[in-house]
Amino acid sequence: MNRTKTGLLSMATAAVLAMGLAPGTAVAHGGSGHGDSDHSDDWRNNDDQRRLVRILRNVTEDYRWLKNAKKDGYKRITECIDHPEGGAMGYHYAKEDLIDDKTQPRKPEVLVYMPNRSGEFRLVAVEFISTADDQPSIAGVDFEKGPFPDSWALHAWVWRDNPDGMFAAFNPDLSCPTKK
Repeated sequence: MNRTKTGLLSMATAAVLAMGLAPGTAVAHGGSGHGDSDHSDDWRNNDDQRRLVRILRNVTEDYRWLKNAKKDGYKRITECIDHPEGGAMGYHYAKEDLIDDKTQPRKPEVLVYMPNRSGEFRLVAVEFISTADDQPSIAGVDFEKGPFPDSWALHAWVWRDNPDGMFAAFNPDLSCPTKK
């Protein structure tokens, strides 16, 4: 692995971990996640977005179980990220060799997990991370400011309903487990 990718992942990890602890998490990573973004649930009426969701569900089907993602090289880069006003993203697992300036529907850079009632981690969303110079979009959905400098991000809640919309950053129906 080249030094640039290692540096990017280290920077992303540090930034995302810091975000999970900072009160400004939403501002630092994709808006409030509480319906004030352009990402409504109109995706069902948009052919490109419906196609994107189908592709993402297809390519991540095996990753619904965390052990499969780990076997394929995804590594945990955050603890559970939540929003101080409610809602959460979850635990982020990244595949570092995918983090670059490209956006490929069949290769999401980050998988987002939450524990189910029995404590097993299950995939709830994917996140695209891009280091492109200009704001990228996919299926007509614009990325938002990403978790580290000069990055862009977009969540897609393909395995968990999100009342704030398919492409919202935070899911108000989720909360991070309390630390004991």
